Amino acid sequence: MFKHQLTYIPLKKFKQQLPLLTIDLPAAESVTVMFLANTGSRYEPIGKEGIAHFFEHMVFKGSANYPNAKILARTLDSVGAEFNAFTSKEYTGYYVKAAANNFALALDVLSDMLFAPLLKQSDIDREKGVIIEELNMYVDTPQAHIANVFEELLFAQESLAHNIVGNKASIRSLTSADFQNFLNNFYGPENLLLVLAGGLDKIAPKQKLLADKVAATFNKLNNKRGQNQKLAVPKVERKVEAEQSKGAQPTMVNEIAFSKRRFKLVKRASEQAHFVMAWPALDLHHPDRYVLSVLAVILGGNMSSRLFTEVREKRGLCYYVRSDFEYYHDCGYLGASAGVDPNRLREAIQASKDVFYNLANKRGQVGETGLISAAELLRAQNYLKGRTLLNLEESNNVAQFYGFKQLLNDKILSPKEVIAKIEAVTVKDLQRLAKLIFQKEQLRFAIIGNFANAKEIQQWVFA
Repeated sequence: MFKHQLTYIPLKKFKQQLPLLTIDLPAAESVTVMFLANTGSRYEPIGKEGIAHFFEHMVFKGSANYPNAKILARTLDSVGAEFNAFTSKEYTGYYVKAAANNFALALDVLSDMLFAPLLKQSDIDREKGVIIEELNMYVDTPQAHIANVFEELLFAQESLAHNIVGNKASIRSLTSADFQNFLNNFYGPENLLLVLAGGLDKIAPKQKLLADKVAATFNKLNNKRGQNQKLAVPKVERKVEAEQSKGAQPTMVNEIAFSKRRFKLVKRASEQAHFVMAWPALDLHHPDRYVLSVLAVILGGNMSSRLFTEVREKRGLCYYVRSDFEYYHDCGYLGASAGVDPNRLREAIQASKDVFYNLANKRGQVGETGLISAAELLRAQNYLKGRTLLNLEESNNVAQFYGFKQLLNDKILSPKEVIAKIEAVTVKDLQRLAKLIFQKEQLRFAIIGNFANAKEIQQWVFA
């Protein structure tokens, strides 16, 4: 097992400074500097949809010490660094991965981007075209766009339902003042986490660079941003102790997060039909989260999964089919996505549904189409354990593994603890959760394809 040396220093230890998480990987030659922000598209002001993602673009356009995109990129390219960013509905991340001896430069550039971005209107106006083309690219790619269509259908609140990239009207309306307000409101120290992961032992002994450069980074932060409050995240209130005292595991699904809409068709001329069928499921903090992760692997997490075997291998209905699941602070979903032959859509829908309902209703024998066997459980557990360990061989993945747990859960689990939770899952747990989630009246279905008769497809789905 990996021997990661962790140090977490919370915000209260500093005055107007950042929470800091360091993970020393003695064997690594690289260091990843990562800032995680406790914000995403679900927290955007009404009418400013897409600003969280757009802001991610804008910090690469220039900062106080690196005044334009070319200088900023050239500075990092000159040392062979990897740098990128990502925006989700509940968090945003920025990172630079570089050789350990370039740690100081990586931290200086990345902190300057977030603490002193220029946010010039001319850059914003130019980037609007880039963002709109990004939006068009996703819309024109059904395999990617179907997830947006499905979440628009599924969620009751617009904050979760809307596209992370935003819409063309909101993108075109954004100004430098909007970005400055967003920066001040959401990027103060209460909502940021600085993560340093990699060969930190190759830095500190030389020039005390680690402590000195981190202190200098903290000093860059504008105190005006220290006035904002930690972003309140929505969470489910559950009576865990009361449920456990009755001998039951917590099984509550937060039903109020989901809309009553159950079907959506986006008509488009195409050679394939792309669909998502899924059911409301568990939130990020649910005690059964690891049970659901194992269940998702068994259903469609790899090339030996039930969906892949039944829908692709046995029937040749598709090129891709997989589990489709997502966790948010207060809700989540689990199901399947696939791109199928439109002329065989009815067969594909039925075959996919059977995978879920046969399991939930305990039909059939133990094995591939019925109850989960002990061997099937063990294969799924070993798959998850293997993927977890493989993902921790790179410093950027290590930064995300620990950083997300601290940012989203306020609690860090080690790889050993995560694997223990995976190993603790039982066949009984999986059957119980399948029965809870895969109920016919809760099924939601979204599809993109060249179909004129939505009623006929609905009959196939909800029969």
